[in-house]
Amino acid sequence: MKLTYIYVSVKDLAELTSEGETATGTESSGSWPGVVLKRGSTGSEVEQVQFWLSELAQFNSALPDLTVDGHFGAATEKAVKTFQQEQGLTADGIVGQATWDALYAAWLDMQSDLGGTAWPGIVLRRGDTGMEVRLVQFWLRLAADNYTSLAAVSVDGNFGAATEKAVTAFQSLFGLTADGIVGRATWNKLNEVALAVVNEIVDANVAPGQFTTTVREGSRGTAVRAVQYYLRRLSAYYSDIPSVTVDGIFGAATTKSVKAWQSRVGLTVDGVVGRQTWNSLYEAVQNLATSGPVVRTASLPAPASTLQVGDSGAAVLRLDRLLLFLGQWLPEINFLGSTSPSSAFTQDLELTVRSAQRYFGLPETGEVTTADWNAFLKAAQALAEVNPAAAAPEPDGVWPASALTLGSSGPAVLQVQRWLNLIASVDQGYLFVPETGELDAATQDALENYQLTAGLPTLGVVDAATWESLRTAAQALCSTCQSNKEG
Repeated sequence: MKLTYIYVSVKDLAELTSEGETATGTESSGSWPGVVLKRGSTGSEVEQVQFWLSELAQFNSALPDLTVDGHFGAATEKAVKTFQQEQGLTADGIVGQATWDALYAAWLDMQSDLGGTAWPGIVLRRGDTGMEVRLVQFWLRLAADNYTSLAAVSVDGNFGAATEKAVTAFQSLFGLTADGIVGRATWNKLNEVALAVVNEIVDANVAPGQFTTTVREGSRGTAVRAVQYYLRRLSAYYSDIPSVTVDGIFGAATTKSVKAWQSRVGLTVDGVVGRQTWNSLYEAVQNLATSGPVVRTASLPAPASTLQVGDSGAAVLRLDRLLLFLGQWLPEINFLGSTSPSSAFTQDLELTVRSAQRYFGLPETGEVTTADWNAFLKAAQALAEVNPAAAAPEPDGVWPASALTLGSSGPAVLQVQRWLNLIASVDQGYLFVPETGELDAATQDALENYQLTAGLPTLGVVDAATWESLRTAAQALCSTCQSNKEG
C-alpha cells in the first residue's frame, strides 16, 4: 500500500531521490513544533493534535471522537491521557515532544493501512460520510485559519449543509466550479492550500503560487520561505538543484539554488526571484504534485491464517482497502464493499475476493490464503504509485520506481513514447504516439496494444515489467539497426 502524507514539514523535509528512496533525513508531516500543549492552549497545533486523536478514535473505541476546534479543553486532555496510557507514556494530558511523535506515528500507521491522502477516486458530496470527508473538513479548517472569507467547519465525517457551503466558498475563492462537490480538482486544491498554510509559505488571504514581491539575497519573510520550500521540493527530484533550509532568510545558499534552477530552465541566471522565476518554480512544483509526489511503499505481511467470512480485525481492514484500491484500476475486480474502511469480512467482501481470484487465475474460494494475499499485494504494489504517478528518471532510461499512468508527465513519459515509436517504426502491429511527454489517451492505447502483443497485463500503465520490456525491445532494435548500417 502507498504511504503518502498530509503535510511535508519544512523543518525536516527529506531529500529524496527520483527513485523515491530517502537520501538523508526523514520525511515527516508531524514535525514537533517546539511548543508544549496543555489544557488552555489554543491554535493550529492544538487542531493538529485533536485531528490525529479524532482520526485514531475511528478505530479505537477507547478514544473519544473530539471536536477539532483548536481549544485544548477537558475532553482533549482526557483523550491525550488515554492515548498516553495506551502508549506507555506518562499520562499527564500534556503534549510534549514524546506524545506528539507518538501521535503522529500512530496516525501515520493508520494512514498506511488506508492508502494515504491521494485522491480517493470518488466524488464526495452532501450526504457522504467517512474518513475522506473528515480529511476534507480538516483541510477546510486549515484554509479558514488563513482566509477570512472562509468559515471553519466541524470535523465529524458527515458531509452536511455546512460542509457543502464551506466547499462552495472555497471553490469560489480559488477559481473552481462552485458546486459544493469535492472532485479531483477540489481535493487537490484543498490539499495544496492546507500544505501552504501549515508550512507558512502564504500570508493571510494570499493564494498559493500568487506572486507578491521580488526577493533576492538579503530579503526575508514569507515569500522567501515559499521560494525555499519550492526549491527544496525540486531538489528531491533534480540532483543539480542544491537543497536549502526553509527559514525565510535569503542567504548565499538560496542564491546558489535559485541560480541552479534558472540555469536548468533557461532563465536569466541572476539569483533574483522576480515574477518569471517565481512562476517557473511554482509551476514546476505543481507539475510534480500532479505527475506524482515521491512516495514509499511498504510490504504488508500476509495474514497469519486464512481470512474468511465472519473474520474481523486489522488484516481484514488491510484486505478491504487493498481490494478497493485494485478495483479502482481493474474493472474486473468488482468491489462491493463501502468506500469507508471496514474491518469485517462480510458477504460483499467475499464476492469481491471471488472476482479478484477469477481475475488473477486463483482458485475461486472466497477465502484469502497467503497465496491469494501475495498475488493481490504484488498487483497493488505494481500500481501503488500510479495515483498520482512519479516524476522523471535521471538519467534517462532508468526505471523511475513509480508507475506511469494517464495524466503522468515528464521525461519518463517522453522516454516511453520514444520507445513505442521506435518499435512502431519497424512493426506495423504497433501504434505511433505524439512525443509530448504527456501520457495521454493515445499513449495509453499504444501501451495497451504493446502489452497485449508482449504478453503483459493490458493495464495501459507503465509498471516495472512494461518499462523493462520496452527498454529491452528498443535496445534490440537499435542494435539491429546499427548492425545493418555497419553491414
